[in-house]
Amino acid sequence: MRRRILIVLSLTVLLSLLPSSTTATTYVVEPVLVAQPVYSGMSFYVYRPYNMPSGWFVTFDGYPITRTPAGVWVYGSYNGSLLAPTSFVVGSISPQSLPIVQYVPSARVSSTQSLPVTPLPPHPAPIQPDPGAYILAEAVTVAPTYVPEWTTQSSFTSIGTWNKLVDRMGILEKPRVPIAWKGERPEVLFVWTGKSWYQIQARSGVSEKPSEMIKDHLYALIRMVKNNAYQWKDADTAILANQAAVWGYLWMGRIAPSNL
Repeated sequence: MRRRILIVLSLTVLLSLLPSSTTATTYVVEPVLVAQPVYSGMSFYVYRPYNMPSGWFVTFDGYPITRTPAGVWVYGSYNGSLLAPTSFVVGSISPQSLPIVQYVPSARVSSTQSLPVTPLPPHPAPIQPDPGAYILAEAVTVAPTYVPEWTTQSSFTSIGTWNKLVDRMGILEKPRVPIAWKGERPEVLFVWTGKSWYQIQARSGVSEKPSEMIKDHLYALIRMVKNNAYQWKDADTAILANQAAVWGYLWMGRIAPSNL
């Protein structure tokens, strides 16, 4: 009898330690302030839902992001049902203009319900057209698709093969032209002048940041762009951003020399 009482008491203690089936689990998501190393002084908040894949976070406007091995925050996109990093750097361009979608958590089916199937009514007899009736359709004008001039210039698109010297692209603020380089301390900067890529070489034996390399060439760049009567169009920016991603380059967006 004494042994039976001990067993009952032990079971009572164990049951009291188990969570109640009526108690809901609450997940508290704390915002985290992170820094974007490719932009001087840029930081933003992210959070991580409990069912987010490892290494992934969500911005406050709902877009998935992750950090590359180099520490750069980039947007993610869905490859089927899985998230995959893109070449679009967070802060470089509005995510609404990119071919990416907001984070969608996996759906959970709580219950199923069988519904009766209503048979379709029989198809009515086809209506025979009146041979004496004619309908004039209004002419529809289809707007031509905009194709930037640089997409057809081999002198411009050749930069897509320079992956040994380029891993990121963007739009220089002044003069407003495309620019490309590789890493934090590149060997060379490439700046589009309207007809060719102008090369700015790093000084021999000196490890320089892009801002240090370009500051002594800004006046010459402005003159070349003016002489070529070149003007970058706003509509070209999103197209180049997508093309840079196709080439495998990080898209850095509009940048000022002080931010390079």
